Amino acid sequence: MKPNTHQQTWSPVRGTRSVDAVGLFELFFVAGACGFIGTRIYLALTNYPQIGGHGFHIAHLLWGGLLMMASLVALFGYIGRDLRFKTALTAGIGWGLFIDELGKFITSDVNYFFKPAVALIYAIFVILFVVMRGIVQRSPTTSQGNVAQAMELWQTAEMRGWRPGELADAKKLLAAADPADPLAAALTSTIDRIDPATAFGESWMGRFSVRASTWYRHVSTSRAFIPVIAVLAGIMALTNFAELFSEITRDPNFKPGDFHVSWFSLLKGATTLVSSALVLIGLLQLRTSRLRGFRTMKAGILVALLLGQLLAFYTEQILALWGLALHIVLYAGVDYAIRQEMDAVEDATEAH
Repeated sequence: MKPNTHQQTWSPVRGTRSVDAVGLFELFFVAGACGFIGTRIYLALTNYPQIGGHGFHIAHLLWGGLLMMASLVALFGYIGRDLRFKTALTAGIGWGLFIDELGKFITSDVNYFFKPAVALIYAIFVILFVVMRGIVQRSPTTSQGNVAQAMELWQTAEMRGWRPGELADAKKLLAAADPADPLAAALTSTIDRIDPATAFGESWMGRFSVRASTWYRHVSTSRAFIPVIAVLAGIMALTNFAELFSEITRDPNFKPGDFHVSWFSLLKGATTLVSSALVLIGLLQLRTSRLRGFRTMKAGILVALLLGQLLAFYTEQILALWGLALHIVLYAGVDYAIRQEMDAVEDATEAH
């Protein structure tokens, strides 16, 4: 493999892309969604209590800002790759608390229950997710950046031990670096002397990762694998069509025998058809190529997540959460399957 030392890819952000960037962004957004949803559920169950009195009201927006500030303080004061995952979790929850109060700050009457607020919040999550993923994916990769990231992996492992996959990641980064770089050569020599049998720390995350990978390899080779995926895909399609039917039948323009519905319902119908069609096509592709099939299914789930659920939140409000939860679970499962299939392809290539 030739080192990529001069890849000129435009990026709005100068710097070296972190190997953990995508995972950190996803953790931040999942934590943010949980913070937002959890807050809404808690307030509904407790009849919207207020902290304060005598003219004071301590909004939970302030608690969200405090959590985000605490995350920054931790990042400023300490080092370590693992710390970023903890602060991504904390900052995400803080962001969820913060953005939940959006309705108050875009209405003249400070209306927390402003109907479009939930859809706007979801739209903000989607836009930020797409923008951040785009920035990360377009960030340039350089030899120096690969060495720096390998050093970060080594630095963190020095503090708590190596975890499964990290040693291989470090070697892969160094293999893509300039072999003439003395630092890369020294780090490669150091990592090559590490014994994988004794390097891994006894963390529950490491043990879980190994067991999950082994379990997936076992399940994916069974005859029931594709039928189970088909059932899950069918559940997703039925969920989408159920939401669509609910939307159309509640449309003021809808009358039995008269199919004049609003543009909103038509847009939701088109989104449902596209996402369901992609999932179905991906399901058929699994017979010939699991990797291509899962990627097509992932595209269909993303259409449902990025657009379908936005439309659902506008009409259903919090009731659309069950559909969102299902799509997130399916997305996580398909994304994990893609990574496992990519590892299997890479292992097969190295074996030959």
